Amino acid sequence: MKLNAAAEMIPVTWPEFGSIHPFAPLDQAAGYTALADDLKKKLCEITGYDEFSLQPNSGASGEYAGLIAIQRYHESRGEGHRNVCLIPSSAHGTNPATASMVSMKVVVVKCDDNGNIDTDDLAAKIEKHRDNLSSIMITYLLRTASTKSM
Repeated sequence: MKLNAAAEMIPVTWPEFGSIHPFAPLDQAAGYTALADDLKKKLCEITGYDEFSLQPNSGASGEYAGLIAIQRYHESRGEGHRNVCLIPSSAHGTNPATASMVSMKVVVVKCDDNGNIDTDDLAAKIEKHRDNLSSIMITYLLRTASTKSM
C-alpha cells in the first residue's frame, strides 16, 4: 500500500524544489543530486536496506516499483512462477494496468457497492491461486470531514 500524504506533497510545490527543468544538465542539478543521495544514504542507515529508490511521487510509479520488487523477491527464492496479483474490483485503472505491465496475471476480487472487499471471495481467490499467488494491490481512501460528502 502507499499513500502520498499532503505533508510530503507540499515541499514539491516550493520553487526551490519544483522549478528545475526536467531536462536540465546534470551539472545544473548538483544540489538535487546531493539532496537525493544524502536522503537515500540516511534511509539505508536507518532501515538497514542496501539501497533505496526515490521514485517520482506518482501512485503508478510506486505500484510499478513495488510489483517489480515483489517479483524479484519471489525470483530470489526460486519462486518466479508466482505471477498472480489479486486486485479488488473497486481499484482504479492503474492497478490492473501496472500488474499487466510487469506480466502478472490479474485476478479480480469482488467488492460491495461501497468498495469494501468481499472477504469470502478474497479467501476463495487466495486458496484457488495459492501456488502462484504473488501479491494483492489494495488502494484506499482516507475519509476526512471534507471528503465524506464525495
